[in-house]
Amino acid sequence: MFVMSSSSKHIESIQQLLLELKNYYKLQKKFVYLDTAEKLTVLLSAVAIAVIMVLLIALVLLYATFALAFFIGNRLDSLPMGFVLVAAGLLIVLMLFYYNRKNWIVQPLARFIARLFFEKQKGDENGTSEQ
Repeated sequence: MFVMSSSSKHIESIQQLLLELKNYYKLQKKFVYLDTAEKLTVLLSAVAIAVIMVLLIALVLLYATFALAFFIGNRLDSLPMGFVLVAAGLLIVLMLFYYNRKNWIVQPLARFIARLFFEKQKGDENGTSEQ
């Protein structure tokens, strides 16, 4: 029967540990890639949906403002005055939007991105962080 010396057992244990660390590193690297891909997919799909929604809403608002301008113009018996009043109303809405841009756009977008990239992993909810 072959008896291993104590130092050869330690070397073999160290080699096994290094092999496990190498495998762990590879798995962590794959996990980071998959997690990043998932988050980018969610982010890009949200951007695509937002762009499509903005375009559709812009078309609806365009036709609605033309209809409103014609309606006001016909009521005032001055079609140009209807368009001027609608343009003035849109300018007021634009200024209101500009002054509230942080509350309406910047902060919700920052919360969405922070929640997307910094949400706790499913295993971390119990306080078992792997960092």
